[in-house]
Amino acid sequence: MEKKTVQKTTVLCFTLKSSLKTMMTDTGTLPNELMEKAAELKLEITGPQIWVYDGSDGNPNTKFELTIAIPVSKPIGDPGKFRFAEFPEFNCMSEIHKGSWAQLGLTYQKLMPVLMQQGLSYTGISREVYKVCDFEKPENCITEIQIEVK
Repeated sequence: MEKKTVQKTTVLCFTLKSSLKTMMTDTGTLPNELMEKAAELKLEITGPQIWVYDGSDGNPNTKFELTIAIPVSKPIGDPGKFRFAEFPEFNCMSEIHKGSWAQLGLTYQKLMPVLMQQGLSYTGISREVYKVCDFEKPENCITEIQIEVK
């Protein structure tokens, strides 16, 4: 676990309301459509897909704002139903989660007490950076969890 600052990032993204319980249904094919739009616009992708959770508290039924984003070098062309945005600089506690996304909650449960012990405040925003995605063997997935702190 490390405390770090993530630099501002230009992204192609889509934002929706969701909950942990309905997230997979709510997002549907959006992650793939986002990648297809980036390819169609011939955007230079500068990093792995990022999901931003604003207001998620771990309760499966709590509604929150979810932004699915792809870092790009610069906004070019008409994004259609998607939009270009700039994520601001982000101070966070970061932890690498290795394994299935179904187990991400365990890593969050490990991180939160450490924040409190260090006297840090959680802003209500977290990010998941999908560094390695293996849909055939989820145990091979590598996800960086970033919890914004102040």
